Amino acid sequence: MCAGSDAPITEPDWRQGVAGMPLRESKAGGRVSGPEQRVELTEALRAYTIHPARQDSAEEGKAPVEVGRVADLCVPDRPPADLDPHVITEVGVDMTVFDGGVVFER
Repeated sequence: MCAGSDAPITEPDWRQGVAGMPLRESKAGGRVSGPEQRVELTEALRAYTIHPARQDSAEEGKAPVEVGRVADLCVPDRPPADLDPHVITEVGVDMTVFDGGVVFER
């Protein structure tokens, strides 16, 4: 399973997508929609990371992250897999790497 945003209709923020997959809660009222469609947080993270590389037949060059591979990634300020999904959207980004080069660093 792969995931992504509906940009430019919605903000392209991986944190919102990752949090939404295990929660399935409405932003307006918190009502759960399709509770049977919830996924574990670790699977939501994979849907934004390693699974898209496989879908694009690019796992040889992109995933997992290792020296010598192409790097398009962000480094969160804390491990998102250890968090309650309700606070994933509060995770900060310490660094963003695009095409092997640092494009943002806090």
